[in-house]
Amino acid sequence: MRGTKRGLLVHKWGPQLEILSHTSTGAFLSHCGWNSVLESLSCGVPMIGWPLAAEQAYNVKMLVEEMGVAVELTRTVETVISGEQVKKVIEIVMEQEGKGKEMKEKANEIAAHLREAITEKGKEKGSLVRAMDDLVRAILSPKAK
Repeated sequence: MRGTKRGLLVHKWGPQLEILSHTSTGAFLSHCGWNSVLESLSCGVPMIGWPLAAEQAYNVKMLVEEMGVAVELTRTVETVISGEQVKKVIEIVMEQEGKGKEMKEKANEIAAHLREAITEKGKEKGSLVRAMDDLVRAILSPKAK
């Protein structure tokens, strides 16, 4: 592909987590389904949102307005998107200063919190590990039977 000015298009499955965790990944064009959101944030990668259906529009709204880790390109598959629009959102999210830098910092901060939630160091456990322990204890307790 070198020298052709064309990117690689994967028609079927691609190893999304491996791609997102690669150091050269600067942003993720996502439909903003919750699994994709969590995978992107766990890798500290800001998003370009293109919600298509279901809860995705609500997710992108939260990611943009409340969390500050995404920009929205458009909504639904019927929208006509210009190359200029795509260029604009890519430039925003990839900025080394300003909004792009802030988005990357916030995404990295969220990634650190997500890692903390699943850590287990001796008796010190992350919130997700503690919640799973509590769930298992509740299920196995004599009162639950």
